[in-house]
Amino acid sequence: MMDQPTGPLRLEPVFLPKIWAAEDLPPELNRALHVPSGTGEVWLASDRHHPTPVAEGELAGIGLDELMDRWPRWLAGGDRPVGFPLLFKVLSIGQWLSVQVHPDDQSAARLEGEPWGKSEAWHILAAEQDSHIIHGLEPGIGRDGLAQALADGRIGDILARVPAAAGDTFHLTAGTVHAPGPGLTILEIQQSSDLTYRFYDWDRPGLDGAMRELHIDKAMEVMRDSGPAAPTRSTLLTNDNPGVELLVEDPHFYLLRIEITGSYTPPIMQSGPRLLFVLAGGGRLMTPGCVPLTVTCGQTWLIPAGLPEWSLDSDATGTVFFEAGCGPAWRGDGA
Repeated sequence: MMDQPTGPLRLEPVFLPKIWAAEDLPPELNRALHVPSGTGEVWLASDRHHPTPVAEGELAGIGLDELMDRWPRWLAGGDRPVGFPLLFKVLSIGQWLSVQVHPDDQSAARLEGEPWGKSEAWHILAAEQDSHIIHGLEPGIGRDGLAQALADGRIGDILARVPAAAGDTFHLTAGTVHAPGPGLTILEIQQSSDLTYRFYDWDRPGLDGAMRELHIDKAMEVMRDSGPAAPTRSTLLTNDNPGVELLVEDPHFYLLRIEITGSYTPPIMQSGPRLLFVLAGGGRLMTPGCVPLTVTCGQTWLIPAGLPEWSLDSDATGTVFFEAGCGPAWRGDGA
């Protein structure tokens, strides 16, 4: 019988090879995460499809899925925990991903019997010169224009390409036609869903040598008309600490970038779990009644919903980390 944990949990990443993967992550991330060559996605926190295991302590090796089976409300909070609500990952991109779209919650339930659709946000950690993403269709192109372009084999002519640089953040709500392009390293926060409908996959085979399945009918059904979009504007969360930036806020999640020298205490104690990904530096993670935990570059920490109070003290050189958590649709304080 496992005892309920009393403090934050460090999660071990899961590495997934992808046909579109870059050869390597940027050197500093590669060293921190020890990423195998050919990895396209590093899943930092997930309880579905590829559960991330606890990295250390008495629960080492036990996946987040099993932990959710045992202590769903302590880990995730909420009145209806059907699973861990967030999926957190890093993408290392050497070729265009497929041109795709994700369903919203209602479409996911109707078409697939799944509890969640997939809205997501990308924060660009690194970008080669002249990198782009696809976000929506060119102005004036709607469903009919997309259907005709697919039939004519010229979908590439109608996709809206948007420049992407390190530090940019893009918010992609469910139904947005999209694809990230080569040369990008992306930190992605999203709803806990892997539902993807592909319009187009650049006429290339998958890792097994076979052409990957397209889902054009479902993709057309769930897409929303959208054109090119600029990166989101970050917002300083508090004037007392200019290093705390709100990068994106969605009904289902939020993402903060936090750069500190000294101590950080969240300005707002919200319900729901928090995920921390340390990009640079390190420090000590503290929660009431628990021994301080050493955090270092490349680590991912889960602060359960049952531990609403926490703080992080940076080391002498400072710390840069990202905090992801649930939005109002999950917390139950509005949608």
